[in-house]
Order: sequence, then structure tokens, then C-alpha cells
Amino acid sequence: MSKKSILIACLVIVSMFMSVAAFAQQVPNAPNAVRNTLRGMNITIGNWWNDYNPARTPPMSSGWVGSDVQERQLDYRKRLLAQYNFTMEDRNIASWSEMSQLAATSIMAGRPRATVFRLQADWAMALHRQNLLYPVSTRRVINWSQTAPVEWNRAVSEAFTFGNRTFAFTDGYGGSQQAAVVFFNKRLFREAGLDPNLPYDLQRSGQWTWDRFLEICKQLTRDTRNRGVFDTFALPSDLSTEILDALVSSNGANYVSRDRNGRLVNSTNTPAFIEAVSFYMRLRDEGVMKPKPEGAAWNWHIPEFNDGRVAMRIDQQYLATNDLRNMRDEWGMVLPPRGPRSSNFVVFASENVMVIPARGFSDAQVDAILWAVQAWVTPVDDNWRLAEYPNYRDRRAVDETIALIRDPRLQLWKFHLHVPGLQRGNIAWQIWHHDGEPAQLIEAVSQSWNALIADANVR
Repeated sequence: MSKKSILIACLVIVSMFMSVAAFAQQVPNAPNAVRNTLRGMNITIGNWWNDYNPARTPPMSSGWVGSDVQERQLDYRKRLLAQYNFTMEDRNIASWSEMSQLAATSIMAGRPRATVFRLQADWAMALHRQNLLYPVSTRRVINWSQTAPVEWNRAVSEAFTFGNRTFAFTDGYGGSQQAAVVFFNKRLFREAGLDPNLPYDLQRSGQWTWDRFLEICKQLTRDTRNRGVFDTFALPSDLSTEILDALVSSNGANYVSRDRNGRLVNSTNTPAFIEAVSFYMRLRDEGVMKPKPEGAAWNWHIPEFNDGRVAMRIDQQYLATNDLRNMRDEWGMVLPPRGPRSSNFVVFASENVMVIPARGFSDAQVDAILWAVQAWVTPVDDNWRLAEYPNYRDRRAVDETIALIRDPRLQLWKFHLHVPGLQRGNIAWQIWHHDGEPAQLIEAVSQSWNALIADANVR
């Protein structure tokens, strides 16, 4: 090989290493006090669904696909832990049914089972009422109003701010994947004579509305065997609560709101809410929702969609990486259709939030924990889409729907989660047995709901 060829080869290799370095997320500089406190710490982010430990191969018990973004994130986290000489991991510390009780009892005992808990919003609210959560906004190691290096979810921070102190947080929008969405089966759309990407096209053009949705539901509800009965439906009749969530929020309504003084208010008597219940009853009466089979389990609706017997499923976004990961048919995902009283699409979400126990850690340790959490969740790429693409069957779910979910202007928080004992199923379940006006159904629960809300405001 000539000297010129060797020189060119060396330049290519150097260029390759420089390219890799350019894509590597730099480990942030920690303040000296944080650096000293962090040394030797073992930080556990406790959850009920997944493990992630950089010391293991692969680091995750589920969700690991070995994508470029995941590999770069793993490399970054290993360098972070090595540079500051501490350990950190996400750990499944309990089942879903055990998590809230474990968090409460371990914090009360002064020996929290996790350094940071990831909890459902209602569980976190229960801990807050028992004074078991640290007011994270009192620490200045993180600027919660900035969007870099981490975009903190403002809807979560605002929902968990009482007085001038904030007790829960989470990173980004669309990260916890709790938004109400509509999954749709492209094969069944095609077989009904519809464009398999029609919901995407309508969402993009702003024509994804209740009226258009009902038209499509009628086309998707079919007697494919010519037996005089429908065998393919637009939707399953469950989960009733998730369906009502989607309709209520997409019309700009809510079960419970919070007024300018921070007090919770029953919002079910508003015209927008009543209209949502009325449209739900119309879907019921049009026969486009498959009735629950006799003796079926509560989760019967899951295989109905996954096995291609109903064309759409209204549920929460996280199911894209859970129930639907191995679905045979191709599917897409859009936000719920827009109601007549809403000028835009709505993201009805309750994120899984992060909290730090009020007992068991000094202020200096909390500073170190918060700094470490921010460093841990710092994205390794400015293009958030790259991490989302592997979770969906098509790019439009990410480029169009997830992009909407990430828009903080569209967020509507589920304030009913702040009211212990309030069951929105008191309305959703009764819709199937109610023959009167929607306002009558709402009035039947208003007295008990008002009492629960009043009690929540006192605490």
C-alpha cells in the first residue's frame, strides 16, 4: 500500500471516530457539593413494570431492541456513573397492586424502598396528603422552568403545585404514554373500502371530528358473512371509562377542574360534558360498538382488537409498546376525534410522576438525587423521533400523533385523580343502562361527587 493510500485510510478512520464522538452525549458538569455528595451513592428509581441497569447486558428486562439511540443512551449512562462514582438504575420493586402501599409504608418508616418513586398520579396525591413527599421545587440544583437539558412536563408540575411548592415532576411530553388515543386496524379499514390511513389524513387536515368518526364507525360495522348480523364492529364496548375519557376531553370538558384559587370543582354539569355523554349514547344506539359477550372477562376487548374483530380501540398510548407490540395486523394511532366545542385536539393525560420521599434523605442528598435524575433522563439526541420510531408500525404515528401529544398547549390534566374515591365509572358504566337524558345520569352522581370533591379541597 502506498504512503498516500495509508494516509487516506488514516484520515477516514479519524473521521469515523470524530463522527462517533460528535454524536456522543457529553456528561454534564456537577456542582462541587453535588459531586461530593453523589460519590458512592446508590440511586434506585422504583417502578412496577421494568428494570434498567447499565451494569447488565442487556440493561433492560423489556423494551430493549438495541436501537442506535438505546445504545448511545447506554454508553452515556455508563460514562455518567463512572465519572461521578455512583450507581443508578430503574428497578421493578413491586407489582402494580402493591406499589402504592409499599411506597407509603416504607416512607413512613423512614426507610423508603426507592430513592425516587415512579407512581400513578393518584397514588402520588395520596402520599402528598400524608406529607410524605419532598417539595422538590425548594431545591435550586435544577431550573424547572428551562427546557434544556431536559424538558420538564409543565402539566405535571402545575398539577402538583400547592401554594408555591411542587411535589412531583416528570420529564418531557408523551414520555409516560398515558394519553387517550384511538388505535385503528388498517386491514379492516381496507376491507371496508376505506383508505387504511384515513384517520391520519383526517387528523392532519383537522377534519377528524365526531361526525366524521361516526360515519366511519358505521362503515366499519359490517355483516361480512351475509348472515343478517354484524360480525365485525367499529369498536368494542369496553373499556367504558377510557371511551368516556376520550369523548369528554376531546370536547374540551373534564370531570373535575381546578379554579384560579386552586380549588377542585365538579365540571360534569357543563354543556361540553353533557354533550360528550350524549355522543357516547349515540354511539351505543347506532350499534357500532360490539357488546360484551356473556361471561367474558373484564379485558375481553383486548383480543377483540388485537385479533382483528373490531377496527378501532380507544385506550391509552402506552399500549403501543405493550398489548400491541406483537399484533399481526398493521395498525395506526391518532388522537380522539375533535368534539364540536373544542377548537383543537386535546391530549387527556395523567402521567406517571416521579417523587422523592420526604423522609430518609438530607437536603444535600436530595440535591444530588435531583441532579442525577436530570442527568439520567437527559436525551442523547435532539431528534426525539429516533427513540420513538421502533415502538410503532408506521412513522406517521410518531411524526404526526406523538408530535401532537408532546405539544404542551394541548394538555388537559385529569384532575379527578386528585379526588380520593371518585369513580368516573359511576357515569361510564351506567351509560349502557340509561334510557333518559344525559343530564339525568350526571345528576344522579352529582351529590356524592360534590361531597368527595369538598373533602378533597379540605385536605
